[in-house]
Amino acid sequence: MTIRLADPVRDAARVAEIYRPAVDDSHVSFEIVAPDAAEMATRMSKVLDRTPWLVAEEDGRVVGY
Repeated sequence: MTIRLADPVRDAARVAEIYRPAVDDSHVSFEIVAPDAAEMATRMSKVLDRTPWLVAEEDGRVVGY
């Protein structure tokens, strides 16, 4: 497993996919609608301006963030 700095263009769709069950299937998130890849890329870009956003990658696939 590799931990690396996220790339909003490359990783946003997968991060949104990982996050979706927290919104759709639980009460962990206060969001009502899970963000799509474009929204997640925007959020990631804003954070990356001031702090790192990390992803965990295994065999070339993002498995966590």
